[in-house]
Amino acid sequence: KEGKPIMLGGGRDFGSLLQSIEAEACLLIAPDGLQPHFLEIIEGRTANLGSSPAAASLAADKLLSTRALARSGVPVAEIVDRPDPVDKGCLQYVVKPRTGSGSEGVRISSFVRAGPEEIVTRYHEGLHLSASFIVGKEGFLPLTLNRQLIDFADGKMRYQGSQVPYRTPRAAEIWEAAEKAADVLALRGYAGIDYVLGERPWAVDVNARPTTSIIGIARVMKEEIGELILQAKFGGMPERVHVTGEYTFLKGELG
Repeated sequence: KEGKPIMLGGGRDFGSLLQSIEAEACLLIAPDGLQPHFLEIIEGRTANLGSSPAAASLAADKLLSTRALARSGVPVAEIVDRPDPVDKGCLQYVVKPRTGSGSEGVRISSFVRAGPEEIVTRYHEGLHLSASFIVGKEGFLPLTLNRQLIDFADGKMRYQGSQVPYRTPRAAEIWEAAEKAADVLALRGYAGIDYVLGERPWAVDVNARPTTSIIGIARVMKEEIGELILQAKFGGMPERVHVTGEYTFLKGELG
């Protein structure tokens, strides 16, 4: 309900808009694959409130980001590049686009078989969660842990919505893993990591941008998200936030 929207038309693209806009700071929310190019334009004109183009590019590539996290000891759903031995039984794997979001194109398979722009990871049983946080010049600020509502049907995984927040006695374990992952990938500003919480909190996806959970966070957090993002860039970010209540939303109801 605030601000002035600009609708692009007549063949004008978003990049040309960014090159002409006058602003003291800019927060980009865009599909992962488009972020690096637009972030380069932003950083050439004003203060970027999010991750750098290089960090956004790394996070968007599920193959490279998973390998980077694994090398640093962060628990991840491991990349599988060859079938397991037959004596291990019939195992399940997750096949997903190398870049993408919102569980689009993700499927469960008993075969280590992927297209040229897909990767295969090991399937882990557990609770599907996401960690939403802000990284600034003064450190790492946890916001909320969220339960992801996932529909499993026809061998596919579909994100349906979130419960914000989700309270778990293993929160400290998840936040420790999230902070280490954010440091390894050099994330900045508002970001989120998707997890499967089983024996360990396995990271399955990294978003170097505001995620859908922000809809619920804005309902339950006392602090203003926009203010926190500005403080992350320019200073004054608090040590913790205050969350009361709970909010659940469904993707199909967002309009």
